[in-house]
Amino acid sequence: MKRIAVLLGGLLLAALAAVAQVGDLPRSTPARQGIEPQAVERFFEALLAVPLTDIHHVMVARHGQVVAEMHPAPFRAEDPHTLYSASKTFASMAVGIAIGENRLRLTDRVAAFFPDRLPDTIAPRLAQITVADLLTMQSGIAPDWTMRNQTYDWVRTWLAKPVADEPGTRFQYDSMCTFMLSAIVQRATGRTMLDYMSDRMLAPMHITQVGWEQSPDGINTGGWGLHLQAESQLKLGILLLDQGRWNGRQLVPAEWVDEAIKPRADLHPGDAPTEGNQGYGYQIWRSKWPGSFRADGAMGQYIVCVPEADLVVVINEASGRGHDVLACIWNHLMPGVKNESPISADAKSQRKLERLISQADLAKGLKQSRKLPFDGMVRIGDNKMGIRTIDVRRDSISLFYADGRVEPMALGTGKWKYSKLQGRPPYSIKALNRFSTLDTPFHVATCCGWKEGGVWTVSMQYVDWINGVTLEFNTRKHTVTITDNCNRANAQTVAFEQ
Repeated sequence: MKRIAVLLGGLLLAALAAVAQVGDLPRSTPARQGIEPQAVERFFEALLAVPLTDIHHVMVARHGQVVAEMHPAPFRAEDPHTLYSASKTFASMAVGIAIGENRLRLTDRVAAFFPDRLPDTIAPRLAQITVADLLTMQSGIAPDWTMRNQTYDWVRTWLAKPVADEPGTRFQYDSMCTFMLSAIVQRATGRTMLDYMSDRMLAPMHITQVGWEQSPDGINTGGWGLHLQAESQLKLGILLLDQGRWNGRQLVPAEWVDEAIKPRADLHPGDAPTEGNQGYGYQIWRSKWPGSFRADGAMGQYIVCVPEADLVVVINEASGRGHDVLACIWNHLMPGVKNESPISADAKSQRKLERLISQADLAKGLKQSRKLPFDGMVRIGDNKMGIRTIDVRRDSISLFYADGRVEPMALGTGKWKYSKLQGRPPYSIKALNRFSTLDTPFHVATCCGWKEGGVWTVSMQYVDWINGVTLEFNTRKHTVTITDNCNRANAQTVAFEQ
């Protein structure tokens, strides 16, 4: 009987290990890996101080070991995060694996993969587009960011578009180029990009909690829509720094990694180099620090690799201030990265860093009080988010939308309270079939408090997504300002009445 209990216990532990991903990577301290803890502290402080920015996750790894991580409340290490264009770098690895298995070539013509989706007349320039042209965003087809919102057959619609420029000659950033790469991998392998890459790369790296949105006809979106944890993002950066190896096993061809990180497209010919104009490789951006490169997603997802320092930094945030966020790495962290490891550091500096990490909270600045400005239903003026009525109670808040949706949530005062969403979080991408295959329930954390001037504020953070929404009730003017934290420029102030 005892042996059976031990066996069952072992099976349970094995099952838990199979799904647990947080804490996979070895942990260390900054000083042991040659980084001044004060530099990490300055880096974290600078990130938290970037104006109009919510920091969700920050992880720093050197020599393959996590030296510091910060997940400001209400975000937690285990919360997955949606990736916008940072998904593209994962797609690049899938293409590289397929090329390494001789399923694809850089010189393959895109049209040849889709004889059933081609227009009746194939223009010469369409016939010239290659896999390499898609990888470097030089297809010659002008970007159309609304196409995915309007048609169910993205491949056919894209192939029917005019090819205005000679392929391979002009950089035009376009997520549909990456989608076409995903469609090509699926045609070449018979499996979706995620399924194909899971066996060969993700599973050996123990990245099992992962989802990737699909087009209406079942193709992974490629250029956006990947959904996974910050530590899994960090693993990709470590893999790239080790030229595609993981624990000594070659998962992605080393030659592919070497070629993918080289600058291949001139983003702004003739312009001086800046953070956003360092060149573009195979779905990878070059960065300002010499030799560095990154995965980069709209609203703020970054996997930054600095080969000379064997350093990877992952940042997930919500803003439109990417250059300011990335500058925190160069201005505050990198000056404290030393050539030797370990370095001497006093225990006080490490404790100070740990205290900063433990106290990081997106609700800081809100004066906590059990006092509510009202209790019951509040009518809201016309607004872009479609909120018509809000029901405020002592420990809950419910949003009633114009389309009939109702979203009830626990309401925290002085601390965050978590709720499972009845629906979906806000999403700036309007592509047909959005959220597909993301089967995990989404969650929201709320916290309320007062700001100066009689402004009662409700902060709602969609902790396993990217957006946050802020409601600021000015009780003197009887107005409410509604802000999507990923698009603060479109904040809207409307009247409210009880």
